[in-house]
Formats: sequence, C-alpha cells, structure tokens
Amino acid sequence: MAKPRVAIIGAGASGLTCIKQCLADDLEPVCFEAFSTTGGLWRYTEVDEENKDPHSSIYKSVIINTSKENSTFSDFPVPPDWPYFMHNKFVAKYFDLYAERFQLIPHIKFNTTVLNASILPDKRWNVRYVTKGEDETESVFDYVMVCTGHHRYPRLPKYKGMDKFKGIQIHSHFYREPTDFKNKRVVIVGCGNSGMDISVELSENASQAYICVRHGSLPWIVPRLVNGKPIDHLSSRFFTYWVPQFIQNYLTKYTSKSTIGPAPPGLEPKVEPSSHHPTMKTNFYERLSTGTLVVKPNISQLNEDGSIEFVDGTKVENIDAIIYATGYQIDFPFLDKDIFCDNDVLKDFDEEYRENLVWLYKRIFPPKYPNIAFIGLAQLIGAIFPLSEMQARYVTSLIKGYLPPHPPIPEMHKEIRDRQTYLQKVFYKAPRHTIEGYFYPDLDYLAKDLGCYPYPLQIIRKYGFSLYLKILFGIPCSIQYRLLGRQSWDGAADAIRVYNGCEPSKIKQS
Repeated sequence: MAKPRVAIIGAGASGLTCIKQCLADDLEPVCFEAFSTTGGLWRYTEVDEENKDPHSSIYKSVIINTSKENSTFSDFPVPPDWPYFMHNKFVAKYFDLYAERFQLIPHIKFNTTVLNASILPDKRWNVRYVTKGEDETESVFDYVMVCTGHHRYPRLPKYKGMDKFKGIQIHSHFYREPTDFKNKRVVIVGCGNSGMDISVELSENASQAYICVRHGSLPWIVPRLVNGKPIDHLSSRFFTYWVPQFIQNYLTKYTSKSTIGPAPPGLEPKVEPSSHHPTMKTNFYERLSTGTLVVKPNISQLNEDGSIEFVDGTKVENIDAIIYATGYQIDFPFLDKDIFCDNDVLKDFDEEYRENLVWLYKRIFPPKYPNIAFIGLAQLIGAIFPLSEMQARYVTSLIKGYLPPHPPIPEMHKEIRDRQTYLQKVFYKAPRHTIEGYFYPDLDYLAKDLGCYPYPLQIIRKYGFSLYLKILFGIPCSIQYRLLGRQSWDGAADAIRVYNGCEPSKIKQS
C-alpha cells in the first residue's frame, strides 16, 4: 500500500518539524519552499533589487525573546553552551543542525512557490506550483500542512495624508539596519517588540527618533534576565497553573518597575500585564531619558510638507521616514479564504477583531476540511517552535490512526468559539490577540490526547521524584513531552537534568 503523501508548504521552523514528523510516522512528505534556504523568517535576508519582498521579516540585530531552553525542539536540544537568548544567526544554525541530523533536505523543493491548493472531489488536494526556471506543475496529495506562518503580509494603519506624504514609508518587515536612517528624522509607529527594538536602534543613529503609541499608553516592559537567568525560566509548570493570575500580574509589575524602571508620567500602562503580549526592551526608558527618542500619541494626519500631526494637537516637522511596526495580516494567497475563515461564523465578531481571526479546531484544522492543517499559526507567551512540533505530532498521529477522527462539525465550532471567548476576556481586543496562547496550556492540550503528557505518577514511577520536581518547578521546556508515550526519547530525562543544571553540559541527541 502506498504511503500517504503530504504536501508541506514552507521550510521554516514549522515546515522542518513537519517533515521530520512525517518521516518518523512513515509518511511521504514533499516540502515546497519558495526561497533557496530553510529557516523561514529566521534566515536573515537583505532587501535589495533581486529580493524586494523577502519572506524573512527579521532585521540584522534580532535576538529571539525566548530562552534556548524554552525554544528547543523536544528531541533535539539546543546545545546547553549556546547563549541563553540566541541571535538570529544561532537560530538559523540550530535549524541547519536539525535538518542535517534528521536528513530533511532531500524532501524539500527549493525555489518553489505554491500557486494554489484546491480540494478535489475525492477529498485529496491538488497542489499547483512553479519552480524557478521551470514550467508550472501539479501534483495530488492526501494531506496538506501549511507552515508559512503569520509574519509574511504586513498590516498597515490608515492615516489621513499617507498618499501625500513625500518621505519614506515602510513597514518594519522591510527594515534591516539603523545605518539606513543615519542622520534622518524618523517616526516609528507601534510599541510592540519590533517597534521598541527599532526605535532604540534608531535613537542611536538617527538625528531624532519618535515612537508613536497608538493606544495612548506604553505596554508593560519586562527584562530578558532576572537575577542573571532568563525571565521565562520562572514560568514553571507550578507557576503557570498554581499561582493566581493577580499574583502573576503583581510579580510582573514589580519585576518591570524594579529592573526597567517606572513608565514616564502619563504613559503608564492602562492594562494588566496578562492582557497583552509581553514586550522586552531593557534600555527603552534609558533612551527616552536622553531625548534622542520621544514618545508621541497616535497620528491624526500626515502632511505633504513632511510634518506629522498627532491626536493631542502636537506636530513634528521635517520627518524623513515613517516605519510602521504595526503587525501582520494573516493570509494564505494559495488557498480559498473560506478554507481557514468561516464567514458564516466570523460575522459574529467585531470588524476589527475578525481582521485576523482564523477559524481552526485545536488551532490546527478547519472544521469543514479535516485533511489540511495549519502549523505554527499562533502567538504564544513562550516559544512557538515546541507548539509547531507538537501540532506536527498531532497531525501525523491523526493520519496514522493513533487518534480518533474529529468530532462533529458543531462540536469543533464550539471549541473554537469557546477559545475565542476566553481570549477576548483575557486580552484586550486587537487583531494581534486572535491567535494568542500560552506555552504549557497549549502544549498540554494536545499532549494529553497524544499520550505524552508528563503525568505525575507515571513520571515518578519511571524516573523518580527528583525528576518530577524539575518538571513541576524547573525550566519550562518541551523535552518533558518525550518522557512518556509513543515516540518517547531515551535521552529526555538526562536532557531535562542538564538544562536544570544537575549534570555536566553534555546532552545525548536522539
């Protein structure tokens, strides 16, 4: 009997782990990658005449905001002697090592763009694609795994006068180096992680930098390190599940004020830390104190003479460039939008909120199309790579029959609606929060179905009480999902001990 064929679209973090998992489950993966390398957005790419619209959105200085321990795949630990927070070069190198270890490259068609994926009468998928220098081709697959992520299509705000402003206007997707704006007067719109990164960089290179706070206040800013250790090391399983939310918020505020400092008067955060995605930029307030970076409210209009007016009535003159760090639009141009957006359901949500609202059961499956899966389409408080891997394990387990089929469509709709209702209660309403999630809860949700959840009694019986204490109170990492169940890994327990500082820094790879 022929192996089920799986089309994997994209060879970034999600695509690579999907190929690996397909091979582990004896499926036939074919990965389509539009560019000549793996790594997706983590492979730094220049913006030039030959590549005016790169997939990668990272600028030259980008450092990942989650620790290596939190970011690692479950059975291929990031080397423990690598930096806590990896520069994008280290992240790309890690993916290279992963692809080499599991021999993933032969299964990738590079320089190949998927033009369309459409479902056939027999419920298989017809994938139409073109490889650079070749004619269009079609091929039929039993399953499709979409791994192109949500950092591809920039979302721009709508301001009066944008069409008349004669200076540079770009999205942060196309920003690469601060020297490109040396001695210029620049306005950065948006105060998420990218907006703060770029504004701080430019405050040291531009003649003047302004950062525009669209919601009228700054977010809570947290440091990467607390007492010399990554802040995400504190988000243990115990802390996540057993420490009440109001105490978590109090500790976040205390950490922010004691390490970063208090927000400038009038710009104090108006929401709880738990109601938005965390922002990391330790030296942001320091740059404000120098005057080379100035906070402004939302823009009211742009003028042809290079001036910009703000909603508080103030105005800045002679602006050379505007950089919009305003997020991304979720889109998959090779698919009919009805596949991942159920318009009959989305109409029940506010117009702004549904801009980026995708309708996926378990964050993976469109209810009406059970054999297409969207991998890594989430924004976790925590690392995304482990969730992509867990989702890949879930999909291939479903294909192989290790999991029961999906429930009836109404039940899937209810699961999605319940999750969106929860997100709207926890986070303030914004397009960026439609795919928000948490490290342990999202991974555990799938792990329990897969049989790889680290149940206390099973862990204690097999590995001892001391290891369970490390799972409960130790560094949050996905290696614990290789201790039990199908496709467990013999080196998982030792790897957890190493990451928690209990053994020599040498990890046995799977």
